[in-house]
Amino acid sequence: MNDKHMLKLSELVPLNLASEKAKFFAANYKYNPQFVYQRPIAKNELLAYGKPRLTYLIKAYYIFKKYQAAWQKQIRQTQNTTRYLSQQEVSAYFDKHLQQYGLENKYKLIFSTNFVSRCAVHLKNREIKIALPIKITQEEMLGILAHEIDTHLLRQHNYEQQIWYKKKKSYGLNNHLRTEEGLAIIHEMIAKEQSIAYKSAINYLANDVAWRKDFQSTFNFLWRAWLDPNKAWGWTVKKKRGLTDTSQKGAFSKDLVYFEGFIEILKYLQKNDADPSKLYFGKIAVQDIKKVEKLAIVQPILLPKIFTADPDLYKSKVRKIIQDNRFLL
Repeated sequence: MNDKHMLKLSELVPLNLASEKAKFFAANYKYNPQFVYQRPIAKNELLAYGKPRLTYLIKAYYIFKKYQAAWQKQIRQTQNTTRYLSQQEVSAYFDKHLQQYGLENKYKLIFSTNFVSRCAVHLKNREIKIALPIKITQEEMLGILAHEIDTHLLRQHNYEQQIWYKKKKSYGLNNHLRTEEGLAIIHEMIAKEQSIAYKSAINYLANDVAWRKDFQSTFNFLWRAWLDPNKAWGWTVKKKRGLTDTSQKGAFSKDLVYFEGFIEILKYLQKNDADPSKLYFGKIAVQDIKKVEKLAIVQPILLPKIFTADPDLYKSKVRKIIQDNRFLL
């Protein structure tokens, strides 16, 4: 995969997202949105991360069927008591977390109704983007901080100190995204006190549905999984983005890397005493750790507080995740 020609996520945001959502809900979810983009998106651009693979589909389906009832019971119990954070509260959480690493002046928070993801980090522009209206609970906020800051931002910060910064291709280094997102998923699970990769499994299965079917079918699968039409809409848009006519089969493949990466990094941590330190040399793939160690590396300047605050506790939580997901390894 050539990073130089990588499709920009901003190009995948439909210009008519709000109006198409209104049409979809007005039609009682029986409508395939017709999206408009700033430029035509070729189908091969959506294939950058591959296609769903049978071995992972089997594992994801196993998680889905084994834990669906328990997750949905929990969802129903909290539906009427769910409280979403305010914009001010979200800002305060991010400010406090960034201050722990001395990064409070390095990144800018941006809130907008035009974002597809609830939260996303744009490393090049130093922006943290939050979608409005905010649909983030306190528990989810902790997971987002562990995912976005403790993983993505810190690995980026350390990456900028290395001699291969912006020169990964010339050093023969691999694409890092599966490692990146796999580690982020594990840290999100630790922060949210979860040990089963249910969210990532649903993500993988939904991407497969989107590959084979239309927007409505993908939405219906996610609605049954999450019991929340707004959440199902958001997740479906992320799968079908890039398509103009969403009645067609096909999907943007980036979401596949979360589940595949989760398994990859879980295996790495299992073999390396549940210690993530070497994964913080920068934006590197797990396969390249030995290679970069032979270079004139700068040791990780910033390691995540989720680890350094209590390494033994971190390791015990990782081992719990390994144990509860042992059938994936």
